[in-house]
Amino acid sequence: MKMKTMIETLKKATRELHEQVEQENLARFIMDYSIDEATYKLLLLQNYVAYKTTEEEIARHLPFYEGKKHQELAKDLEQLNVPVSLHSFEGDFRCQTRPQAYGAAYVVEGSALGGMVLARNVTRCEKLSHINSHHFFNGDQNNITAWKKFKEELSLQEFSEEEKEQATQMAKATFRYFRKVFQTGFSVAAVK
Repeated sequence: MKMKTMIETLKKATRELHEQVEQENLARFIMDYSIDEATYKLLLLQNYVAYKTTEEEIARHLPFYEGKKHQELAKDLEQLNVPVSLHSFEGDFRCQTRPQAYGAAYVVEGSALGGMVLARNVTRCEKLSHINSHHFFNGDQNNITAWKKFKEELSLQEFSEEEKEQATQMAKATFRYFRKVFQTGFSVAAVK
């Protein structure tokens, strides 16, 4: 299947879940500039857990995959003195096949586009103005380059109908996993 078709298939299949995650995510407070430091720390911790777990699973099946988002988040958390812990989420996300890893990577790598928008806005948040550098929400064009590289890699893949379905179902499961992490297991008090 050609890149555009597979990308469009994944995009269409996950549109509703993607919108739900965006609406419920604490990043919305970056967009209206109302985020405070405690909420920002919680947002970073939630993202760290979600990205670390998914990136490690994807890398088990896709040798080319670098998955560096969780490393950038760890730098932000360290800078803000927030201990990193996976809590009860370790083991909650698993890719069993290469097509599933591609479906998960579609979600993880595709997040770079929204990350660019958030990076432009995080520096305008008055209650975060004392933070000198943002590692995850940094606006680095390399994130877009990685997304483009992933799309090129995906376009080279031949998937059976069953494998296409595996990729699609895992893309949906990845959004549901992010949503689960964002909804449970953490409190603002835990990161103060």
